Amino acid sequence: MQVGVKMVQKRNLSEAKVVTAAAKLVDEQGGDALSFSRVAAELAVKPQALYAYFSSKETLKVAVIVHFLDGITAAISQALIGISGERALEEYGHMLRRLLLAQPEQARLAFGGINYRHQEVAIHHLQQLIDILEALIQPYTSTATMTRHRARLFRAMVLGFVQNELWGLFQYGEIPADESFEYGLQRLINQLTTIEK
Repeated sequence: MQVGVKMVQKRNLSEAKVVTAAAKLVDEQGGDALSFSRVAAELAVKPQALYAYFSSKETLKVAVIVHFLDGITAAISQALIGISGERALEEYGHMLRRLLLAQPEQARLAFGGINYRHQEVAIHHLQQLIDILEALIQPYTSTATMTRHRARLFRAMVLGFVQNELWGLFQYGEIPADESFEYGLQRLINQLTTIEK
């Protein structure tokens, strides 16, 4: 009977199901636990069945990261409908932080588990998230170079803050992390929205 279950599962296997199972594994056990054998066990198939969709563990890892980035991009895009200016930058910062903290292991994987210089597919999906930010900053700058500088500063603040939170570096302070994030985000937005002369 067990064999029949596996055969049914295998016939219903898809790339999306493999990525979902891999993301669940990362969420529960961390990026280091990602392997074909563990994902296959989650799906009740043999590890070889995954090779029909992914040529290696690295390609599966990139697919998990792309799925994660696309989810963040979609959620932020939806949240920004109907708002602009400083309010949109605030929402982008708050949403990005919330979404990264909601799936800490996938956040660690996406922002520490690969070298984007060597991953064209992943960088393309990350760029979509960056493009939204640059579009929010662009009205406050006079050149594309300045827009990029300011977007990098914004990303460094939010991603760096979240990374420190994930490492547990803010848990013992007298000031709540939320308060520090809000303080830093507001100061940064004030600086970024100062129009160049």
